[in-house]
Amino acid sequence: MTVRTRHLGRVLIGLVVVCFVAGGLSVEALTHAGVSRAERSLRVALARAVVPDTAGEAAASHLAAARRHASLYAPGKAAGELEQIVAETPTYELHTAAAYAWLAADRGAAAARHAQLAARLAPEDVKAAALAERAVDLALLYKVRPFTRPAGLFGGILFLIAVTGFVAQRHERRRRKRFLASVSARVHMWADGEQLRHPFALRGDTERLTLDVFLSGRQGMSCPRRPVQAPSLHLAFSSPGSNQTIRLRPVKDITDSAIRIPVSEDTLRRLMDRPGSWRLHVRLGDRPILAVPVTVAETPAQAGGLRRLFKVHA
Repeated sequence: MTVRTRHLGRVLIGLVVVCFVAGGLSVEALTHAGVSRAERSLRVALARAVVPDTAGEAAASHLAAARRHASLYAPGKAAGELEQIVAETPTYELHTAAAYAWLAADRGAAAARHAQLAARLAPEDVKAAALAERAVDLALLYKVRPFTRPAGLFGGILFLIAVTGFVAQRHERRRRKRFLASVSARVHMWADGEQLRHPFALRGDTERLTLDVFLSGRQGMSCPRRPVQAPSLHLAFSSPGSNQTIRLRPVKDITDSAIRIPVSEDTLRRLMDRPGSWRLHVRLGDRPILAVPVTVAETPAQAGGLRRLFKVHA
């Protein structure tokens, strides 16, 4: 998987999370706004509602109880009292009050039913039509809310996890940067079991090469946070004259202060095939920490070839 593919995957996941969170929040905001508006309008609707004289004392008692429950911020009980009245005496005012009561009680489907009945009883009333349309829209939101709530909660959890991970990674990068800035290094070189002195010079007949890298730092060589984020050690030989670079295999998860790196036969052969001045570069993570000169002498075969060439020209 390439870096671009991983980045695209993260962007797509982020868009899905944003859609989940935005959808859940928008549904909650719209339904909450409808409930708040219904709570404000319920008392006015109950004050305007009247019971016909033919309805009897029971209907008047239910209406009084509905007003009392509304004053005590119990819209569900007020809606139940109004249901007892509209079942026998359906009027525009009573259905409107019942619609507001059910909506204030967070019952969108019942509110939409009463709002539509009120609009049928007053077909020319613009306010009744607007209330019915708004109530139907809210009823649809109430139908999808059981799905948007868990989706929004899931998206919110993913969003918090993403934010927490981003903050942790940013803190880790800063801590890692401070850690690498404090590290210094020194290199010992062994050729055929013999330790070389500075400046390093390899004989032309060298058959084995080993590098010892010693790291030190103010914070010690333990990993900044946890071993899986320990930096890697990179070494490379570069030749300014021939514009050649020979990279050694990186050593991952550096947590020790001393690292022994045997140079492979293939790498040593490539190095010995190009005699001259080289530089050994040491990099920890993304920070270069050391560069030492290395001189590679000619092999006996190369030296013999040059001597024969000089004799021919002489």
